[in-house]
Amino acid sequence: MSGMPWLLPLLGVLVVVGLAWAGWRRARPRGAPARGGGRRRAGAGFPPDPTITAASTLRRDGLRRLHGLPFGAAGEAATATGSAHAAVVARTVEALQKVGSDIRSTPRRPGLLPQLTRTVNDPHASGMAIAGIVAQDPTLAARLLKIANSALYRVQSRPVESLERAVASVGTDGIRRLVAAALVQPVMGAPGEGVFGELARQVWTHTELSSAAAAEHARRGGGADAFTVQLAGLMVGLGSAVVVRSVREQYLRRPALVPDAEVTFALLDGWSVPVARRIARQWELSDPLGSVLDALQEPGSAATGARSLRFGSAAASMAMLCRAGGLSADEALARLAGIEADAEAVESVWRRLCRSLEEGGTPA
Repeated sequence: MSGMPWLLPLLGVLVVVGLAWAGWRRARPRGAPARGGGRRRAGAGFPPDPTITAASTLRRDGLRRLHGLPFGAAGEAATATGSAHAAVVARTVEALQKVGSDIRSTPRRPGLLPQLTRTVNDPHASGMAIAGIVAQDPTLAARLLKIANSALYRVQSRPVESLERAVASVGTDGIRRLVAAALVQPVMGAPGEGVFGELARQVWTHTELSSAAAAEHARRGGGADAFTVQLAGLMVGLGSAVVVRSVREQYLRRPALVPDAEVTFALLDGWSVPVARRIARQWELSDPLGSVLDALQEPGSAATGARSLRFGSAAASMAMLCRAGGLSADEALARLAGIEADAEAVESVWRRLCRSLEEGGTPA
């Protein structure tokens, strides 16, 4: 053992990944089919779609690089005490398994969410009917207008100063997407300080950008309802925020242990979507939204909503990495072109994401 100093760190990482995977397996309901059950899957008599596989890989790789940024050099040196990090993973998994069943572990559902989702999912409901419900909560209305005026969502230079004007500017479909962003934003919680505070802020920025990009992809022909896709993307971000908070709590209990980027990413990668699914179920969100989240957990799923979410997540990560100086715009666009054949859609989404980041990111 003394002649193999690399062995302990390697064993530690293997333990971490194994615990994260085992936790995910335990998180699935008993008797539930494998992810993607009932859908066409690679390995079930069908060849994998290379575009879908590439999109899943690009989404994961982009998030891994992005989520590693807040840790810097400190995170890179932390894997030497693998057993201690394995304990962090085990306790975090225990906490995440309670989400959806334990009220203290589950984010509180926004008060107007049931009424708004019923109206938003009604194909005959007008934008003004939706705006009328939002107007019942002045704080929600103010938040929606702030989002409507952000670089990510605005459609004209003239400021949007009322809900009526917002409906006139973006239409019924646009107001539905603004409602989704305005509802979920405060549930994300305060980011805090330090490495995990920075990571939490990054997660929220990525959530806003990726969900908007996914909705635009769906609207341009992705085949899924843009509102459902956007809300699913926001729920994934909320799931990520819950994971970050849980990991942070475990490291705070071990102040001598340097937070590890790979440990944190393994938990985010394995648990963000399952936690989002648990929250969506507890909040009684629609079956189509749940189906989108289920499909996203299957890397080979060709479901249209999952396809839009993968593209949105990858596009947001690429834009944020470019902003941080870790990637060139040409390289990012080339990677996105490899997973989306519609060059016009790629260019339109890319411009919107970059404009939002240049003007200060997403609305706080």
